[in-house]
Amino acid sequence: MGTITVIGAGNVGQTVAGHMALLGHSVRMFSRWDKEFQPIRDRGGIELFGEINGIGLPDLLTTDIGIATESADVVVVAAPAFAHPSLSESLASTLEPDQLVVFQPTVLGSGVELSRHFALLDRQPCLIAESATSLYTCRLKEPAKVYVGAVKDSIGISSIPNSRTQQVISRLVPFFGEHYSPAADSLAVGLSNSNPIYHVPPAVLNFKTVEDADRLPQHELVTPRIAEAIDALDQERLSLSTVLQTQTTGFWQFLDDAYGVSEGSFVDRVVQGYGRQAFPEPDSLTHRYFTEDIPFGLVIWSSIARQIGVPMPLTDGFISISSVLCGVDFSATGRTAASLGLADAEVDDILDVFRNGVR
Repeated sequence: MGTITVIGAGNVGQTVAGHMALLGHSVRMFSRWDKEFQPIRDRGGIELFGEINGIGLPDLLTTDIGIATESADVVVVAAPAFAHPSLSESLASTLEPDQLVVFQPTVLGSGVELSRHFALLDRQPCLIAESATSLYTCRLKEPAKVYVGAVKDSIGISSIPNSRTQQVISRLVPFFGEHYSPAADSLAVGLSNSNPIYHVPPAVLNFKTVEDADRLPQHELVTPRIAEAIDALDQERLSLSTVLQTQTTGFWQFLDDAYGVSEGSFVDRVVQGYGRQAFPEPDSLTHRYFTEDIPFGLVIWSSIARQIGVPMPLTDGFISISSVLCGVDFSATGRTAASLGLADAEVDDILDVFRNGVR
């Protein structure tokens, strides 16, 4: 048994914390807001049902990130992408070199951003790892009660530096079992986050249902033509990956790896992969499919692509349309190559930073 800290008290954070407590690990949870912990206290723990069943009670619920992470074997960052910049600044001042931090899930550049904060503080970095998606497909159904639709069969993970990825996997086995496989590097992992690919086209192309807060199952919004839009957006991402000389998992391959779905039309595969969870579509303009997947997904892909001369017209189109629909200039507020300290960097420089961190 080990000590694990979970940063974030949302869907993934509560699932990780509840599951780790059920397995007998010492679990600490951090949130900036103590009110997020009250339902856990009221229920006597975090109740999981579905693929995992039981109530797991963390040992510590705290708003002090230093106390939460002190001497923890593993720190899992399960907070929304828009919280990563400020969290990385805090973590860089508290984590020690022998500790392991895992962004689960990550978005492109979160590991680089954390390594950059260590460099700015002139501190030796901890071991940084990133997975493109969460191990768990999960949603909060009630306060402190989470439905776990699936524990994914296999997800890729990489470390910074990427030479230590196998060490990361070995350190995670006592907590999560053998569900992680080595990815080429953190660039491949960040680009393999398929959330923007699956979330954005159906949400934008069915925007009236978002405004009306219909909360229809997301997979039911994927028509044959919208599935083609998903595929076309995915092809732009894969083109960027090719120019960046890294190995990115495409959306349809992700469905096969995570859920064993490989047959049928695009729509058939979406239904097979997500139908049993039937998670609802966005019901507001502040839903994470907009506030996370666009500024910390599409925008950073587009920014790096533009810098190295890769055209991504559909990606840029979804950013522009979403900005108008949501009344937010996502290109101005999102993560960019410049915000990662990579302004004017060429392909080789980008590869070096994503593989070895900022030095």
